[in-house]
Amino acid sequence: MNQPEQLREFPFPHRDGLDPLPEFAELRHSAPVVRVRMPSGDTAWLVTRHADVRRVLADPCFSRARATRGSGPRYARTTTLPDSILAADPPDHSRLRRLVAPALGGRRAETMRGAIALLADELLTDLERRPMPADAVAGFTRPLPLTVICDLLGTPRVDGDRLDAWNDALRSLTAMPDAEVTAAVDDMTGYLARLVAAKRAHPGDDLLSALIAARDAGDRLSQDELISFCVVLLAGGYGTTADRLAGLIHLLLDQPDRYDLLVREPRRIPDAVEELLRYAQVTVGANLRVTTGTVTLSGVEIAEGEAVIALTSSANHDEDVHPAPDLLDLTRAAPAHLAFGHGAHFCVGAQLARVQLQEALAALARRLPTLRAAGSPEWRRGQITRSPRTLPVRW
Repeated sequence: MNQPEQLREFPFPHRDGLDPLPEFAELRHSAPVVRVRMPSGDTAWLVTRHADVRRVLADPCFSRARATRGSGPRYARTTTLPDSILAADPPDHSRLRRLVAPALGGRRAETMRGAIALLADELLTDLERRPMPADAVAGFTRPLPLTVICDLLGTPRVDGDRLDAWNDALRSLTAMPDAEVTAAVDDMTGYLARLVAAKRAHPGDDLLSALIAARDAGDRLSQDELISFCVVLLAGGYGTTADRLAGLIHLLLDQPDRYDLLVREPRRIPDAVEELLRYAQVTVGANLRVTTGTVTLSGVEIAEGEAVIALTSSANHDEDVHPAPDLLDLTRAAPAHLAFGHGAHFCVGAQLARVQLQEALAALARRLPTLRAAGSPEWRRGQITRSPRTLPVRW
């Protein structure tokens, strides 16, 4: 088996911003499959080229279940909930996805578009009342997806701050001590168990009630599967969307001509969202799989039972797929990208995230055409994604 000359620590050292990371380009060119040490202390093969990343995400030889259950290699020291849809392989994953997809698919997302647009307007009205500089994260990019997920699940909006704190714990790699992460997960799952019980007794017009009622050939989601799916919605449906929205606005304001283009030509916003998703180096590590047999990627042989990280942020900058990949071009046609994953685990809530990002940028361009950065953001550190913690703005 091929062995690299040096074992690197991954994620690589933090850099503020979401522009292309030079380490990824270096690896794509010189060592597209390289062994690294993860935050857990376990080792993995880091995969950076588009073709290899797509294969890892789609080929059943790369198991998600083996990366989250049992005693195999782990990305972080704390473990993913074993009943989560993100922790399953087909056929278990296929069963779970069939049960949840109708409640979170593209049709439902589109029916929510009007309400999301109205919420964005309401939040901007409140933001305009604040003294400048205002924090766009606290006033807009956090409360928008948080309110959407609360309303979608049927969670009281007043519990948003608790959900937000739990989300930070879920996304921590080194930002919080392991004991605090474990305690937060326990608190959150207890809260969600009580919420599930309340919805069973008194169903509402919300996603959680729909999931409780969902059947597939007489099969229902178990209690643990219901709770785990709620956790996934908080981490992915809220946390990832909030991080991406803050990051996309930062990229637009980092070079104001980008934002001005969308103000002048709002019709470009849907394609611009896709280009921003492709460009932003948000994910610093995830998509861990464990091999079920010996496989070869870019000439490197990987043994059965070894961990593989499919780095979508690097694949989205692969020169063999994207012309001038390190250029953020909001005028190009919507690029195909891997920001929402690929294969069986393609994000089931991708369209809902798109609707939120599109309507958020449309509301900003319409309501605050003179929006500008008003200082340097504070950046989150030690989490699975890179994003601004604060985003000072003026208009």
